[in-house]
Amino acid sequence: MPASFRNRSSIALTTALVLTAVTAGAAAPYVFSSEVNAAATKKCSALTGVEIAADAIGLPTGGATVSSAVPASAGGSGEQAYGAHCLVSGDVKPVDPAAPNIKFQLALPEQWNGKATMLGGAGLNGSIPPLTNASNLWGAQKKPLPLSRGYAVFSSDSGHQNKNGEHPAAFGANQEALKNYAGDALKKTRDVAVKLIHSRYGRAPAKSYFLGYSKGGGEALAAAQRWPADWDGVVAGAPGWNVTAVALGMLNAAQAVAVPGAWLNEAKRHTLHAGVMRTCDALDGVEDGIIGNPRTCEARFVPTTLRCPRGEDTGNDCLSDVQLAALKRINDPKSLSYVIGTGESSLPGYPIYLADQGGGVPDAVHKELLTQLGVYGSTPPAFPPTPQMPPGLSQADGVVRHMIVGDPNFDTLAMDLASGSGMASRIEANSGLFSNIADLSPFQERGGKLLLWTGSAEPAARTSMHYYSRVQAAMGPARVDSFVRYYEVPGAQHGPSSTFQPEWDQLATIENWVEKGADPANTIVATDDAGVPGRTRPLCVFPSWPKYKGSGDVDNADSFTCASR
Repeated sequence: MPASFRNRSSIALTTALVLTAVTAGAAAPYVFSSEVNAAATKKCSALTGVEIAADAIGLPTGGATVSSAVPASAGGSGEQAYGAHCLVSGDVKPVDPAAPNIKFQLALPEQWNGKATMLGGAGLNGSIPPLTNASNLWGAQKKPLPLSRGYAVFSSDSGHQNKNGEHPAAFGANQEALKNYAGDALKKTRDVAVKLIHSRYGRAPAKSYFLGYSKGGGEALAAAQRWPADWDGVVAGAPGWNVTAVALGMLNAAQAVAVPGAWLNEAKRHTLHAGVMRTCDALDGVEDGIIGNPRTCEARFVPTTLRCPRGEDTGNDCLSDVQLAALKRINDPKSLSYVIGTGESSLPGYPIYLADQGGGVPDAVHKELLTQLGVYGSTPPAFPPTPQMPPGLSQADGVVRHMIVGDPNFDTLAMDLASGSGMASRIEANSGLFSNIADLSPFQERGGKLLLWTGSAEPAARTSMHYYSRVQAAMGPARVDSFVRYYEVPGAQHGPSSTFQPEWDQLATIENWVEKGADPANTIVATDDAGVPGRTRPLCVFPSWPKYKGSGDVDNADSFTCASR
């Protein structure tokens, strides 16, 4: 056994594998024909105490240790049923003794399909995404899990652990922890997981995929950008790839609605949403509650049509000049006097007019979710943040105070975003930690495939569009078209949505493109899980959008075509 991989218990891990391929997409694409449960249990337990030396990991660490390896029973139900597996938990140790460990988990199925999947995190991370449910996989929460398909699946907390009474961004004061969060933990976790997979099964994965949404979507992009040789396919949903810029954008929104008189109550949010729908709902050929043609909507909707007489706040059926000014500030690009390390010299704005901020939702559960996940929350923003503030604004506040400024008492609502309030150099340095590589040639040349998707009404929708445009500019549209598909889902917001919350089999889609050459193009059908549960729409390759054909069931994807005008 190589010196870089040794077991404290000195138990030899032998493997006699006979793999039998079955139909792709089945629950167990490969089976061990020579292994019984007792043997699997023994091999699982033997992983406890395994150490991986630092020189076996692609970035500097203090090595890694498996703290436990426990046989786990089959579970789940329906399409998400999964088989018996070995649940491995461990730590990747830091170089800096003051930095936290990276805590990881790895599920090794008894019936392995010969492949691996890494799951991305969310928000500020700090906990390990679950491997046996899809709560972290927005857009595929009801689809078969990677573990259900026999994948070895793994993830980590990205190198810090959330603590009670401490802001979840406080870890950013430690540079190694911050770099782990910015992406380094991905490589460290992946290398450790592959070593353990090889130990358990006797070989490395034949194919490796990355699935992520939000911060996890940004991690998916970082995986393809920084370590292209490690991945065959990645799915990046609503990717928070430019964490610093997104945080500044959310602070811009918080500052806008913190102006006295600018905050919209629920009734006024309903007035705004209804006004947008009157202008935009039919632009895709049918009035169905979905703004299917978002670009035309943004060009045609005139917010001042909702202006109160003389611009004064005279009631809930109109918007005052102060409120309209706040919406404009949130929506429009904002120029900066400095260049963010991820390449931006402006903030792209949040497509606030396309989003339901809790004013158009018929049921109380979604109304509360969208109120809290929007920019308004239950009360106007304040400093320090209150529990009633939307999590996105609170996280943005924490990113600036703890990761950029390094002062937990810094008042972010008073910060001059355009100039950086004397923090421009710190903003540039912090944002430069997050990968922003637009030339994906190494990933493309090794045969990698990228599925990039976002909701049209989600806060970072424009950053996804801008990144896709940058990749096209760097590589040329024809080359990009050979390995990237970008989808903008009309009506979808960040996570929960009241209009259209898409469900589609992301893992099967990327798997079939990589392994069978099945280009998803405009063939993906997404099922709504919120607005009209069960209705379907085609996912259209950007910049096309789903247009009603003029006849047929408006809840059936077959009644729509992907149009460009």
